[in-house]
Amino acid sequence: MMDLYNGVECLTEEALVALGEIFGQSLKDGDVVALYGDLGVGKTTFTRGIVRALAIDERITSPTFTILMRYSGIMDLIHIDAYRLGEGEYLGIWDYLQRPSIIVVEWPQRLVELRGNITHPIFIEIGERGERWVRRLDNEV
Repeated sequence: MMDLYNGVECLTEEALVALGEIFGQSLKDGDVVALYGDLGVGKTTFTRGIVRALAIDERITSPTFTILMRYSGIMDLIHIDAYRLGEGEYLGIWDYLQRPSIIVVEWPQRLVELRGNITHPIFIEIGERGERWVRRLDNEV
């Protein structure tokens, strides 16, 4: 697995997608990727790379209004954007956690049922020059 603990700098959107793709190649059935970061930092852009790694041939957008989207490829991907949910909300995704799939969640801190199930907590932030920094957290937030 790639080492994100020290942080990886991405100067362009395509670099962020490429990093997501490299990271996505290491994911396996049952993994839950939690993407933390402010609005507009690139969580969905990073997810596009994961989608590319899974050979999913669909246009990926943030499921901000639909909350959850499911895509099929080498493995199913469940993409959740919990931004519009209240803090500590219960979405009822337990069934998805039990199915063969990879789950990617934006704003994971808002979903109670994810606590203890996150396998890859990732933080994305914008640096002083507009670059994106992606790093793995030691623990879920």
